[in-house]
Amino acid sequence: MAEQILIRFSGDQFEWLAANSKGQPQSGVGRGSGEELAAVCKGRQAVLLVPGVDVLLTHVTIPTRNTAGISRALPYAVEEQLAEDIDHLHFARGTQDSEGGMPVAVIRRQCLDHYLERLAQLGIRPASACAAPLLLPWQEGLWTILIEDKKALLRYGPDQGLELAPESLPPIVSRLLKEYTDGERPKLRLWYSGDVAPDIAALEKTGCEVDISPVPKTGMAMMAATLSTGTALDLLQSEYGRQDAASLMTPKPWRAAIALLVLTCLIQLGSTGYSYWQLVQEDRQLAEDIEALYRDAFPDAGKMRRGSVRQQADQKLAELRQQYGRGSDTFLTLLYISGEELHKEKELQLEGLNYKNGVLNLRLQGTDLSQFEVFKQKLLQGREREIKVEVLSAVSRREGVDGRIMIQERK
Repeated sequence: MAEQILIRFSGDQFEWLAANSKGQPQSGVGRGSGEELAAVCKGRQAVLLVPGVDVLLTHVTIPTRNTAGISRALPYAVEEQLAEDIDHLHFARGTQDSEGGMPVAVIRRQCLDHYLERLAQLGIRPASACAAPLLLPWQEGLWTILIEDKKALLRYGPDQGLELAPESLPPIVSRLLKEYTDGERPKLRLWYSGDVAPDIAALEKTGCEVDISPVPKTGMAMMAATLSTGTALDLLQSEYGRQDAASLMTPKPWRAAIALLVLTCLIQLGSTGYSYWQLVQEDRQLAEDIEALYRDAFPDAGKMRRGSVRQQADQKLAELRQQYGRGSDTFLTLLYISGEELHKEKELQLEGLNYKNGVLNLRLQGTDLSQFEVFKQKLLQGREREIKVEVLSAVSRREGVDGRIMIQERK
């Protein structure tokens, strides 16, 4: 396994630390420009350390093990904790446990794109990106704090942590302790850099035992050791996933030459010939899009003749109007079905709903996870051929269980 190099942004410059596969530092912490960083990254696997202030670390329960279903439900399961549109956010998840629970990291796409683009300009593609708080050591009953560079990192669970100002530690720890349900109060292990130890009197007033000492080497060395265990949640998932297993710096100067050659050839084809080729491709693509749209609307359609889509679509629509009535509306149909059952429902309360692209999403609150599955079966009873119902999420909170149920007509 190639040596790893941990990278974090430091203003307009960078900080880095090289470590072997066991997490042992191979040098001290380096600081410098992008050009200096690019030089030391050659032949090493890059790992981006994302500041905790940029990442929301949480835990959710999703009652499905279907990968596509989890991907659809995940943004809605975390939505209550967010202040932004979910379309602007990137969601990364960890391993799902036997009860459907899983760790989740949320970061603004714009923020992650900024970090990756700056590194890409230097020819660096990280093998992984990890939230810095989750690279602090952690064990059951022990919360870890690192105070370094006028900021504090706190890890208070296997997949929970945050970054904050050192003076905010006592009130934040006090608030987190109110939600702590694992018996005795945890012990606080505080590491600090610099020559002056921080005042821990306010932390001790939380009722926790505080063990304080200087960080043995550096904070990045501590993170490298945790990273070597292979348990860190990687933010580079979905469209940010790795394209290359090694993810090393691999500058390819020949790409520019090939691109220039292709451009020259296209110009030499002549504007008339190229325009004609474009029109042919657009016409073919348009025909394929029309057919795909038609088959999405009418999955049981048989063989199609090119140019007859409009006529066939009119025939299908006429059949549907005759079957369901000219005034039929998908939204009203789904609203009527769900409303009829909600009127009889005593266990669940409707908190909100939204309708988009033929899909009705209900946001409900109950007292038990099983209530959502029971309600799903009530909606489906006698309607299995008419509608499709899916429990997107069911998240346990102190005040109850929040869940989302999706309803759509079967095509």
